[in-house]
Parts: sequence; C-alpha cells; structure tokens
Amino acid sequence: MNKLITSLAIAATCVGLLSGCAGKSASSTDLIERTAPITMNSVAFTDYNLKRTWSRGFGQLEDGERYRLSLVQHGQRPTATGTTEVYVVLRNHTDYDYRIEARTQFFDQDGVPTDVKPTWQRSTIPANSIATYRELSTSTQPLQYRVEVRELN
Repeated sequence: MNKLITSLAIAATCVGLLSGCAGKSASSTDLIERTAPITMNSVAFTDYNLKRTWSRGFGQLEDGERYRLSLVQHGQRPTATGTTEVYVVLRNHTDYDYRIEARTQFFDQDGVPTDVKPTWQRSTIPANSIATYRELSTSTQPLQYRVEVRELN
C-alpha cells in the first residue's frame, strides 16, 4: 500500500512538473521578429535561440531579454565602383567563440529581389567581442537590403 501511495505521489509530481514545462512553450516568448512584417534595410535573427525575450513563466524569476548575440549597428554605403556594401556589426555576449551564418538579400526600390540568390556566409565572432559581416551587391542601382543571421550547426 505504501508503494502505491509513493508511486502515485511521484506520478502526480511528475505530471505537475511536466505541465509546468509545457507552459514554457514558444508562445510564452516574445516573437516579434518571427511574426512582424518583413522590413527593408533590416537585420533579422532567423535562429530563435540567438536572441529572445522571455515573459515571466515557469522557472523564470523576472522578465527580460536573454542574448547570445546582439546587433550593434548595421547600414549600407556606396563602394568606389558604384555598388552597395551592406555591413552588420554583431556582439557576442558569451564566453566562447560563436559561429554563425549570415546572408543578404538585396531589393530594388519597389521591393523586388535583385542580384543572385543569396548564399549563407560563415563567420566566427570571438568570445565577448564584436565582428562585422559584409556583403557587396552586383548592381549599381539604389538598393534596399535584408540580412538574416543564424547559428552555424
């Protein structure tokens, strides 16, 4: 009888813990970047784990952002040949070198994709440091851009 009561108590505890874990699903995080309309001249972290904002929940003592990487600045400038250079400065908040991939999609002034299909470029951001990702367009016309960043697996 004691074994049965002990087993039921353990099962009830496990169910309680599992239901608490289920409460910490993707819907409990702030998914602004994942659900917002795509904007031009922007940088998006397409890997969910690189930057997220938590609302208070199971196992969480306070609200707030948790970063592995953050965006320091980004922009575009003309090159000597008349093409466009896009740059993104990223900061690594971890104690280890962080490997990422980034790609740039260029758009004309009407929002239509231009150039060739974007390819992922690998980069390593040193521990507790910054690094710059750069990409050049192949066109001399005025362009807009969108950079995507993800963790390298």
